[in-house]
Amino acid sequence: MERLAVDDVELTFEIHGQGDPVVLVHSSSFVSWYAPLVDHLAEHAVLRYTRHLRRDGTGSFRPRTVLDDAAVCASLIEHVGWPTAHVVGHSYGALVGLELAKEWPARVCSVSLLEPAARGVSSSERVVAALQPVIAAYRGGDREAAVDGFLRTVGGDDYRTVLDSVLPDAFGEAVAQADVFFQVEMPAVARWSFGPGDAERVTQPVLNVTGQNSVPRFVEGGRLVQSWFPRAEQLVVPNAGHLLMVQNPTALAEGLRGFFAGHPVG
Repeated sequence: MERLAVDDVELTFEIHGQGDPVVLVHSSSFVSWYAPLVDHLAEHAVLRYTRHLRRDGTGSFRPRTVLDDAAVCASLIEHVGWPTAHVVGHSYGALVGLELAKEWPARVCSVSLLEPAARGVSSSERVVAALQPVIAAYRGGDREAAVDGFLRTVGGDDYRTVLDSVLPDAFGEAVAQADVFFQVEMPAVARWSFGPGDAERVTQPVLNVTGQNSVPRFVEGGRLVQSWFPRAEQLVVPNAGHLLMVQNPTALAEGLRGFFAGHPVG
């Protein structure tokens, strides 16, 4: 792993393979979910990274925005010497990808949005209500219960069987990063806004990705993305939900490769 400091953030990152550059963006808690996908993109140079946030003198993290994390990603792309790259973002990472494409367009050749954690869908109120006991568990000090509850809301009750069979350490890694997720990233999502005016500033090709078996909020999110980007290409990953890169990395990689081939770097 290589390291890079960007202001009060330390990044650990690695690049796998050679070919057109691809950047994978995710929440700090779930970076390892991309591992199966990386194995299926061997003909590309794939950059995967994790943010490590410094605490202040009180032991807390400073508030961050999705735009802040897009700026960090832009700095990393510049650091590794890539003029531009395909950007793939999942959930929280898809929001970062949108901000990156909007504010640093030269750095983004294309943007693939894997089930963005977008608000403003019809099930948003139900999602917020479902997350209240999750947040209460975290505030009560039970990080495992909080992470488990969150993943059940986005991935269904059987998510752990799928995750443990492919990435047995992933749940523990998510628990270890729970402070960043609940204290920094979840509030950043709550503050994030994006609409048609913002979408007009994203001129790169967009791939709108959903899982065939995803929960309603992400199906609705896919429709919202398509309303923002009517010309976006669409990909439905079969036999997969929100953990689509874990559940069916073969189909996801095939769709991404086809999209990248239609919009080559350079």
